[in-house]
Amino acid sequence: MDSQRALLLERAATALAHEGKNPLHNMVLHLQLLDEKLHEKGQGVAPFERHLQALRDGIGRVDSLLKAFSDLASPWHLEADLGAAVSRAQLIFGHEARRGSVDVLQRGPASVPVQGEGGALCDLVCHAYLAGVALARDGELRISIETDGPRARLELRAEGAAPRREEAVPHLEAVRRLSSEAGAELSLDAAAAGPARLSLSLAHPR
Repeated sequence: MDSQRALLLERAATALAHEGKNPLHNMVLHLQLLDEKLHEKGQGVAPFERHLQALRDGIGRVDSLLKAFSDLASPWHLEADLGAAVSRAQLIFGHEARRGSVDVLQRGPASVPVQGEGGALCDLVCHAYLAGVALARDGELRISIETDGPRARLELRAEGAAPRREEAVPHLEAVRRLSSEAGAELSLDAAAAGPARLSLSLAHPR
């Protein structure tokens, strides 16, 4: 396992622990509330619906997180889908954005099949997302996915009040290396001052 992938999995494990803790804690609280209400006389089913839905939502989120982490740890079966790769990165590393006070704004389709190897695309997008979060510290990260004929493009524009450029460096190095493996054309502008922009263009089968 190369050092860049080890770094990715280490960060994912930390993020997964944080992301999994909150919904599990909420499930415990709602179970306690259900237990109290079930012991009250004269209660119908309606008072429990909100708690049951909260439990279903929490379980669903934990399930999604575990699947996303499994995909990252063992990506060999993944299809090359740019939209799904972005969703996976945000789900696993959303804690990083919140920890850095980064507002993430995304637009574009949820599914954009592209040519290439799904595992390499997964790693590439995760590193791009983490680089964007570091450069958007205390600011905003805009993510857009667009298709233009035979090409699909992912663009991340980071504008942070306190960017962590040293934190972004290993992820940017991984993006440069993985771009060729994933069949992506890379455009990167991460100057010492001002907004940073990272763009990946991939072949889009029509």
